[in-house]
Amino acid sequence: MQDASPLRHRASGFTLVEALVALVVLSIGLLGVAALQFTSLKANHGSATRTQAVYLAYDIIDRMRANPSAVTTHDYDLAFGATPTGTTIAKTDLIAWRQSIAQMLPTGSLVPTGSVNLDATANTVTVSIKWDDTHADVSSTAPPADVVTFTVVTQLAN
Repeated sequence: MQDASPLRHRASGFTLVEALVALVVLSIGLLGVAALQFTSLKANHGSATRTQAVYLAYDIIDRMRANPSAVTTHDYDLAFGATPTGTTIAKTDLIAWRQSIAQMLPTGSLVPTGSVNLDATANTVTVSIKWDDTHADVSSTAPPADVVTFTVVTQLAN
């Protein structure tokens, strides 16, 4: 009587090729998970900087509402390229605001900055903040400078 064990022995277990194929499939899956995590971190960073920009815009608007006499005389008007100087409450507010922007928002090819513009006829103020958001760009790994401008237009109390 012949023993059937050599046939059973050949059919059991994994071959080296099967193990390598399984390792390759697992590696591709893990690389996909890592890429997804990286994209998620970049998007989270962009969201955090936009949240800071909202906070900073409403900070200067609240300062303006606390000092309405300086608003009516356009003491809070500030262009992107201008540097605020002076010792009045409005000017120290603008100086502190610009410093907060520089500290809280990321720098890249552009130093973060802000502008304030009062429209006296409509009694509205436009606050704009610019920064380089290259680190949060999820579309590619080496994008050009992504300058983001966040703008808030609000009406001041009469």
